Amino acid sequence: MISTIGHVAPQRLLLAVGLPLGILIAILSPAWTGYDEFTHFARVVDIANGNLEPGQTPDGIGSVIPEAHREATTQIILDHQAGRPPWTVTSITALLEHRPDSQMAFVDTRPTAASTPVAYLPAVAGAMLPVAVDAPGVLTLWAGRLASLCTYLALAWWAVRSAAAFRWTLVVAALIPLNLAMAASVSPDGFTVAAVLVAVGLWTRVEAEESVGVVALVVPMVLLALAKPPYFLVLCLFPLSAILRRSGPRIRAASAAGGALILGLATTLARSSENYQAATTTMIRQIHYQPSVQRDRLLGDLPGFMWTTVDTWISEYPFYVQGWFRQLGFWEADLPAAITWFLVALVLVALLVLDGDDLRSLRGARRGLMGGGVAILLVAIYAASYVYFTDLPGYEHIGLQMARYSAPLAVLAFVAWIPRALSPLGARVARRWAVAAVAGVPMVAVGASVVTWLWTGANTSLS
Repeated sequence: MISTIGHVAPQRLLLAVGLPLGILIAILSPAWTGYDEFTHFARVVDIANGNLEPGQTPDGIGSVIPEAHREATTQIILDHQAGRPPWTVTSITALLEHRPDSQMAFVDTRPTAASTPVAYLPAVAGAMLPVAVDAPGVLTLWAGRLASLCTYLALAWWAVRSAAAFRWTLVVAALIPLNLAMAASVSPDGFTVAAVLVAVGLWTRVEAEESVGVVALVVPMVLLALAKPPYFLVLCLFPLSAILRRSGPRIRAASAAGGALILGLATTLARSSENYQAATTTMIRQIHYQPSVQRDRLLGDLPGFMWTTVDTWISEYPFYVQGWFRQLGFWEADLPAAITWFLVALVLVALLVLDGDDLRSLRGARRGLMGGGVAILLVAIYAASYVYFTDLPGYEHIGLQMARYSAPLAVLAFVAWIPRALSPLGARVARRWAVAAVAGVPMVAVGASVVTWLWTGANTSLS
């Protein structure tokens, strides 16, 4: 088995590992316990009913969905408070009894307004039939999760299959357990991660001076521009590529990326308003939304904000790494923290073997600009987190959700930040063992989460 796995194409391993693990997450992850999943679910149900945007209702701006769906989420909360395992046959049977009737409920879906309807379309495609036949909410949720997962894997497969370099790095990024969990939930996050992977794969082709057709060039850029902001800024790679070396393919790609960047910026500005309402800061506490005040505080103390951002990343990144492997939603997996670091080390060594040649060929200004660009994008995400997700006068909690906000950038972070001095480690490991590590690491991490969901019950960061 190990002797043959070394010859597996990266895109095939992606599907062989990602599909079964993704299905496990989609079905066994406790209902509506993905990140902000119930709010995203309400938006998806609303779109499936023909309402592309949250509408004005007597109760405010939001969505009106069957009351049965809210009752089902209440059952999840009660099970958690009672310390029961979050996924049991009994609990699922009870959820199936919550079938929509004539009673409707208002849900404030303003937190979903930052993303365009495009980012929700995969989940909507899965949810349309269950919504049309008034199926229980948990069935609608599963259908949306599975459709989102299939879209994510299709886009990730496209990214890996077409990339000219760093193909195994793209596979590892796609299979990071947290990325896979976001892909297998009702959320725009999985679509955004996939769009980033496709854009990076396209960039490797442009860097290799390949001739890329107009459709293959424009579609990935538009998808990223219409995904969750501010990840469209990854498209800055293409103008930088053209600046460093002028050629026909690079200039054409830079022009397309420039248009997509304008589209992404215009979309972001159009969808940002004082009506946007973040749901919570700590998942349990309602915040006092005041983005104009927070913006004034940030702009009035940029040096302090920059210092806090760097300090927060340095002090908190170990928690982000744990989140990539153990925090696949609200429940934290029963996986020792030391094991997580061992898994990270395995993956890094494996990539030094599998993509070592690509890593060594990326040097000088290209690598430096990419590394700096990733850092700047992280700062932008910290700033957005401060403006929209905290009501505190200082910069506390700006890193609260950075595990999932930074996970889409994992592929670029590895390419730009991995120390070149580690390259000789790759020569000590056989290719077949490196491929086995790429496949085995997400299996171990997701397996730990599945055990947690099925047996350990109330072990969660919320308790």
